[in-house]
Amino acid sequence: MKLVRFGQLPSVLAFCSLAACAWVLITEIGSFRDAVGSWARRDLLARTQLAADSLAEAVATGDFRRIRDFGDGCRREGVRLTILSSPGGVVYDSATQVFGKHAGRPEVESAISTGVGMALRKSETTDEEMLFCARRTGEFVIRLGLPAARVYAPFQRARTGLVLAGLVGAFSIFLAFLFTNRLIARIRERERLLAEMKREERFRREFIANLTHEFKTPLTGILGAVDLLGDGTNVTPENRHTLLELLRHETIRLNSLVQEMLVLSHLEEDQLAKHFTFAPADLSEVLKAVAARLRQKADAAHVRLSVDAALPLVVPCDVQRMETAITNLVENALRYSGSPDVVLSLSSRDGKAVVAVEDHGVGIPQEHRERIFERFYRVDKDRSRELGGTGLGLAIVKHVARLHKGTATLLPVRGGGCRFELAIPMT
Repeated sequence: MKLVRFGQLPSVLAFCSLAACAWVLITEIGSFRDAVGSWARRDLLARTQLAADSLAEAVATGDFRRIRDFGDGCRREGVRLTILSSPGGVVYDSATQVFGKHAGRPEVESAISTGVGMALRKSETTDEEMLFCARRTGEFVIRLGLPAARVYAPFQRARTGLVLAGLVGAFSIFLAFLFTNRLIARIRERERLLAEMKREERFRREFIANLTHEFKTPLTGILGAVDLLGDGTNVTPENRHTLLELLRHETIRLNSLVQEMLVLSHLEEDQLAKHFTFAPADLSEVLKAVAARLRQKADAAHVRLSVDAALPLVVPCDVQRMETAITNLVENALRYSGSPDVVLSLSSRDGKAVVAVEDHGVGIPQEHRERIFERFYRVDKDRSRELGGTGLGLAIVKHVARLHKGTATLLPVRGGGCRFELAIPMT
């Protein structure tokens, strides 16, 4: 199975990996925050129990010196100590000298009713987020409070590390994605080059075989006629005339093949060197000139050749090569289409001048349309050679179109026939 089928695989894997990293990061951060909060609650609950046990006697006897000493120690540790009476009145608070009623605080209410209470809320006294734990001891309530920032400080530090680790992981995945993508691109390019080399090699072999056959056919006829004429013993005047006509026909055919090969070679060289001679030209006049030159050939083939180019259309082009391309299209229709009429037309479409040659003949099957512009490619090889074609005319049309930065296309005609279009930019 070719690797190119998995062209989207690196993108999918990278997306899935990043999504998985993000999901793990989010869930683990949440889990760690919950774990830190749970640990802090257990620790604060134990410390509150310890404080209640340590201060039970001092609170009961009113030993405020001992209470203050314990409160100062809590303050140094960053812990707020509050002692309240059962109705909720503040007896002592290490965070403030102004006491008030705390009866409505949820942790205090829970401690008064159940013996212990805990709440994470904003303190109305210090105006900061606090984690409170309260425990009842006798007629009093001992409450410890920790700032939420202190409670979740380990989580904040760990979250920063996890986020950095996630970013590093994401960046690593991104680098792996880029590397994989580049590797696949290189493999694709090598496969493309290999396929191109195979196509070129196949084309080279076909070209050499076709060229050899195209030269061999007229040369065989010429050599045979020369041998018979050279013998001279059994050649009647009528046979001599026939052989001379054969020599003339095959020589003309060979000369046409050589000339078109030279034209095609020059076009390919011009495509590399860009030596086209561009000048503004009225394509309607070019079409009329081509039709006038081929009128006699059309009449001999009993084909009605008409031109639909009433309006002038001036475009920059190489007139000589455009005439060659249009002539090849018309001759191709006259020679092979079998149509009683051929229409040579000119129009503009999407900023391009479109020269069209349309017939209503036998048409070209779908399987041959993609290769019809290749050198020596013929739909019916025997019929093409019988009619004297070289197999290079449409290849020349394709090169002329490309050198004008245009296109040469074949379109089917409803009811049968073909429409060849040569489109070039008008600017």
